[in-house]
Amino acid sequence: MPPAPDTGWMFSGQRSFRMAPYRYLDHTADLGLEITSASLIDLFVDTGRAIFETQIANPVPADREIAFELSAGTLEDLFLDWCRELLYNFSVRGLVPQSYELTFLNLTLKAKIRVGLFDPQKNRVKLEIKNPTYHKLKVEKLTKGYRATIILDT
Repeated sequence: MPPAPDTGWMFSGQRSFRMAPYRYLDHTADLGLEITSASLIDLFVDTGRAIFETQIANPVPADREIAFELSAGTLEDLFLDWCRELLYNFSVRGLVPQSYELTFLNLTLKAKIRVGLFDPQKNRVKLEIKNPTYHKLKVEKLTKGYRATIILDT
């Protein structure tokens, strides 16, 4: 089971301290997450937050910005691509997201993310997350908000 997440964390000037909007799911070898959020933007932001709160032991100060655009045929594919993009930027470029600015138009996501550079001399990985999977992947609209379930290879 992964380490317990921080229960209150501010990741954007637009959001306030609050309880983590995700929980860990019991899964034999990998990491299962269920994220429940008030909006689609919050769902994607909260998922990024869950991944990096689980993966990185201490804060990585943001000192640069990256931008990218993703398009997909389904909401589940867009959600999976989002997770892949975040994990790619960490594993290849050492970038750890700190704040997010997202916009959606149909199934296209535009992202501007404030990131910091992971420094192995100062920062520590708690749990290495490798890839998101399609196994049990689900993104659903609720009466109030959205919920996603995802299994991540560790």
